[in-house]
Parts: sequence; structure tokens; C-alpha cells
Amino acid sequence: MTDRLVQISEDFWNVRGSFKLGGVFDVGTQTSLVRLRSGGFVLLDAYRLTGDVERDVLALTDGGRAVRAILSLHPFHTLHVRASAAQFPRAQLYGTRRHKARAPELRWQALHTDDAALHEQFAADFALSVPRGVDLVPASEALHFASVLALHKPSGTLHVDDTLSFMDLPLVGGLKFHPTLRFALLKRSGAAAEFRAWAEELAVLCEGVNRVCTAHSRALPPAPSSGSSVAGQVRELLAGASNMLDSHARRYG
Repeated sequence: MTDRLVQISEDFWNVRGSFKLGGVFDVGTQTSLVRLRSGGFVLLDAYRLTGDVERDVLALTDGGRAVRAILSLHPFHTLHVRASAAQFPRAQLYGTRRHKARAPELRWQALHTDDAALHEQFAADFALSVPRGVDLVPASEALHFASVLALHKPSGTLHVDDTLSFMDLPLVGGLKFHPTLRFALLKRSGAAAEFRAWAEELAVLCEGVNRVCTAHSRALPPAPSSGSSVAGQVRELLAGASNMLDSHARRYG
């Protein structure tokens, strides 16, 4: 399918990109272009832009020269980091330690995207959140639960990879925790409680969320309707995971 640029607000654009499993089944991926209050732009996640989407993004960003930084937020979304660095050579590159390990030749900044100091650096525009009670970069490459979540404050838009996912299906669809959560929880005392506390904090953060952008779906989650909220959906997800978290706490303390 063709990549699409979706304007969420006057300062936030989301790219619905392509990622094919086995080169056949397109599960989609994303990047978001955000205009900073201080001027210039950042990209949330790396993605190789092509065609009309590349043309439109370059038109918005003075040929790419106004892109100040690329924040790679999911440790296992590394496929496009080299292409994005080449497309936007003036941008400062930030990633997790796995991004740096996968592309060590790139000019990475010292701070990681999960570092509190970086979160403070971008605090005028974003609230950045890292799940607790799970490993951000687990030893198993099959566990894609954890990522850095980015709430763009001016537009109330939450950009999230995998940690929250969206299924565009009747009855069983909607916003979900990534199914690897039960396996991603750290096998130690307190991990379940730490995750529960983080998820409750996320729900509070989401009180100001008007729109969610998730990876791995061609469609964007719909805007909350009357009587619903993203915060409420997160609380429902946490309630649904309660038995699993209780079981984990009983087993590991």
C-alpha cells in the first residue's frame, strides 16, 4: 500500500508507512513529523520517506534542513535509521542503546531517548514516558513490548510503538497492550507493581490525549468519541491485565 501523510494538527503530521513481514504481509509502521514551539521540526522514529510523502515533508521542512532531530523511540525499530540519517543529514540523532549498537557508524548524540535528561531537553513540546517493570531492550528479540511513548503537548497526540497497539477489527479490535507484556515483565520482586504504577501514571497522562498514533496498522485509531477517552481505555487495559499482574506478583514476590 502507498505511504500516507496524515495531518493531525497544525503542528503534527503522522506518516502511515509500510513494513512487510517476510516481504509479503504489510503490517505497517510509522513516523511523525512535529513542529517545535521554538521553531524547526523533529521526527519521532526513523522511516525512509519516498514519493509524495517525501515531497510533502521536504516542502514543510525547507528541504529537510529544518528537521533538528530524529528521536528513535522503539529499540527494535531500527530498519530505517540509516536512511533517515541520510535524508536529514543536519538532524541530531537520538536512539536507545540498541539503535546505537545496530548502526554504530552514525553520529549518535550521547543521550539516549530513554534518558531523563533528554526528556527534560524536549519538555516544552513532549511528555516522554518509559514503561517500568519491563526491560526496554530485552535479551529476547521477540519481546517488542517496551518503547518510549511521546505525548505532544500542544496537540494532545500520543505517538506510541507497540507498547500500545491498535487492531482495526470488529468486537476484538481497539487499543491494546502489546501481547508480549506477560513475557516482558521482569522476573523479579516488584516488577508487576512497578508496571501497574506506570500504567496508572500513563492513564493520568492520557487525560489530555485527543489522538493516538500507533505503529503496525494501516489505519489510525479513531479519535475518542463522546463518552470515551484514551485515559479510560488505558485504565480498562490495566484492569484487563490485573489477573496476569497478580499472578506475576505471587510468583516473583
